[in-house]
Amino acid sequence: MRFDPQRVHPSTYPFAMAVTPRFADMDIVKHINNLAVAEYYEEGRVRFLMEIFGQDYLFRPKDFHLLVARASYDYLHEAHYPALLEVRAGVARIGRSSFELAMALFQEGRCIGLADVVKVHTGSTGPMPIPDAIRTLLASRVLTTENAGA
Repeated sequence: MRFDPQRVHPSTYPFAMAVTPRFADMDIVKHINNLAVAEYYEEGRVRFLMEIFGQDYLFRPKDFHLLVARASYDYLHEAHYPALLEVRAGVARIGRSSFELAMALFQEGRCIGLADVVKVHTGSTGPMPIPDAIRTLLASRVLTTENAGA
């Protein structure tokens, strides 16, 4: 695991979303199971992209797609029911045809996990360069390390 200590500070991320865990998300050892945690990250990722590209992002016609190429999760601590959780997200890297989202999950102020998702900009013929307009929108939501943890 590549670990950047700034990633465990909520102020590093430009996007935040509250998540209410469900009783059904708890497993036999009484913590939130890893499948539910992955779903929280997925919901946060989609809502983050909707904030960037518009609330109709998922449903309006587009001549491109943003496909998930890789998603990885690092669990730092257990999450417990019924305390609220918060998904945080930001853009970590913008490449030629892909970009990386950095995410974190917090519960009661403690970072319980990190996620990294690589998205690829594709058209009908496969990966294609990210247009300047999309690049600008992504750049407006990059992670910040100024005053993280302050």
